[in-house]
Amino acid sequence: MNFLSRLKDLKAYKTETTPCKVRLSSNESPFDLSEELKEKISQKIKEINFQKYPDPTVRELKEIIADFIRETEKVDISADNLVLGNGSDELIHLLISVVGEISQPIIYPVPTFPMYQVSADVIGRPKVEFFLNSSFDINLSDLEMALYENPQLALFASPNNPTGNSFNPEAIKLTIDKGIFTVVDEAYIHFSDKKSFIEYALNTDNVVVLRTMSKIGLASIRLGYLIAKKEVAQLLDKARMPFNITYPTQVIAKTVLTDGRKEILSQIDFVKSERDRVLSQLKRIQKLKVYPSDANFYLIKVPDADKVHKMLIEKGVLVRNMSHLPKMENCLRVSIGKSEENDTFLKSIEEVIKDF
Repeated sequence: MNFLSRLKDLKAYKTETTPCKVRLSSNESPFDLSEELKEKISQKIKEINFQKYPDPTVRELKEIIADFIRETEKVDISADNLVLGNGSDELIHLLISVVGEISQPIIYPVPTFPMYQVSADVIGRPKVEFFLNSSFDINLSDLEMALYENPQLALFASPNNPTGNSFNPEAIKLTIDKGIFTVVDEAYIHFSDKKSFIEYALNTDNVVVLRTMSKIGLASIRLGYLIAKKEVAQLLDKARMPFNITYPTQVIAKTVLTDGRKEILSQIDFVKSERDRVLSQLKRIQKLKVYPSDANFYLIKVPDADKVHKMLIEKGVLVRNMSHLPKMENCLRVSIGKSEENDTFLKSIEEVIKDF
């Protein structure tokens, strides 16, 4: 077992699996695909030659993703600007493994998406972490101190998970301007009205943007994509695992982003509207602190997160207890669900908080 000794202290990524009727803990879309869309997918799945490897270039799916971005964001992008991954997690691991020298550190603010830490620790790459301020934003002086450690890779989740807010763009631009390879993880950008860094990624050698299909209805198929200049995308694509996007994943994603495009965009609009409704209701409840959100989830601070979390489970509502993370004492992260699920949570949290 000495061969695996450096993994003994590895902090693995954890998920919340407690069974509950209302699950608002994983930042998934609250909507399944429509039966009509599922039937179209089913017909196309039947045409797959399952004994064959999938298209290793994923060209057709890349073209469709590029078209989706052109329509929704009005930017000039092509399939050549994309690298696809088995979820954005695979792309995060790829970037941490291949950008710069592994002996040189990466930097990221905390609290943030834990896969940055997990991937760095798996390959033994040094990390420079710096704390967000009381508003969960980046303090420029703290960032500059972290930059003194000469990192070669910086990762910023904006909107940030688990805090829900977008970072000050000037902080990200500062890192870019210093020539550090900068990853802007925009997993939740579809729910934000803040400006994306996609133009930077398309026109700058040291910037890439990460996106995922997981938050907009396709968490089960594990599909993420990276946006970069063509030359950068071409180099990164060399390091991608062959056949990493399965044939069924390609078929499902292509169908959803064509026949189901209006359906997906409508669901995104619902989540944004429902988020605003829920946040306005929560602000009326005393003893709660409600943080602003640009994502499909939000953060609240309660008197005792461990106790409230347990009491909500007893009422059949599962949310994510984030109080184990730095700067997040007594904080709960709550995903936006369907209207009736959100109403159940609102009723439950109001009843629970009365006991404090």
